[in-house]
Amino acid sequence: MRLLGNERRAAALIGVALALVACTSGREARAPERPTAPSTADGSTESTTPDETADEADDSSPTTDRAGTSSTSSTSSSTSTTVAAAELKGTAVAGSAGGVEAAGPPFSQTDAFSEAVRLSDGTCVGWPEGQGGSTAGLAVGAPVIVLDAVANQELGRGSITASRWEDMSAGGEQWNCFFDFTAAVSGAPPEVRIKVANLEPWTARPDPTNPTSYVASVSTGADIARIASCPPVPAPPSTAGGTTTPTVATTASAQLVSGWNAVGQYWSRGVDALCAAGLPVTAVARPCRPVGVGSEYIAAVVDSDSPSIVYANGSPIPLGTELTVSIATGRLCG
Repeated sequence: MRLLGNERRAAALIGVALALVACTSGREARAPERPTAPSTADGSTESTTPDETADEADDSSPTTDRAGTSSTSSTSSSTSTTVAAAELKGTAVAGSAGGVEAAGPPFSQTDAFSEAVRLSDGTCVGWPEGQGGSTAGLAVGAPVIVLDAVANQELGRGSITASRWEDMSAGGEQWNCFFDFTAAVSGAPPEVRIKVANLEPWTARPDPTNPTSYVASVSTGADIARIASCPPVPAPPSTAGGTTTPTVATTASAQLVSGWNAVGQYWSRGVDALCAAGLPVTAVARPCRPVGVGSEYIAAVVDSDSPSIVYANGSPIPLGTELTVSIATGRLCG
């Protein structure tokens, strides 16, 4: 996927996505604001990195007291501080689409790009065959290692204690899967990373709705190149030799495409619907998740060349218009 061509266009994506999740008009401008920069663990306003790489920073800063207890003892001659092992609690959020599955594999009803599988008993498990990336081992009882987000040093260990799902589409086979975890840690900074089983670590930050708990977005990857109906993503402009090679914009046909349905859909289904209709998706933005929006679901569709132009489901778009989709991560906004 290509990065947006300049700072102005990149800066508009996240503000537009969050302000216009419930947009109902065909084309409507919104004031831009700068998105969060990407990192390597957990997704954001970038077109090729995994989900949680650029979740927006959260001002909440849980201390050891929020996660557990600490004790301090002192004497007249010396002062010593002992930090007791604290219980860190949190939830890893995964996106899922498809039908309800029985207790074990094969999982024939689950969307190929789902991050987890929704089971008939009300729980969720990881999706080993996920085309966006395997989450094998994500299940109740799986070991959890808590790491310092900067030094990558182990802070403590625990396990996944429970899982559950939430219907995000009133019967439309789109779900959020939640995996609760606890760990005994020696102090907990405002941001940590959690490693579940043998999976790559995910960034965990304070939950905006409950600062005493952490939340992580299960990170696989929304890769446009994996959607067969989408054309190759154009390369960004060349800056070799200190000069910028201008790109040649494709003149959109006068023919208008309408009736498409992508906003509110799981990302793989929505992107496929757009590309199949002749509306190429050329970039991805990765904001936090507004209330009522599913993890890995398309929160907004905007014009790649004019990000202030936001399209509601079914609104007429000139055939061939390059689009950017805003795909929410698992972390709630706040």
